[in-house]
Amino acid sequence: MEQVLVAPGWEEIPLLLFLLALLLVFFLIIRQNGRDYHEIEAWLAEEGLDQ
Repeated sequence: MEQVLVAPGWEEIPLLLFLLALLLVFFLIIRQNGRDYHEIEAWLAEEGLDQ
């Protein structure tokens, strides 16, 4: 177990790439959800439905 923590080898690279890709996807989803939320808020304010 100590060898894995000290010196990651070629076996761990796909896992690290997968985790980085997963983090990127989560970041993009959260960012898009924020944009959609603000767009819906603006639409509701425009229609006068934000009470």
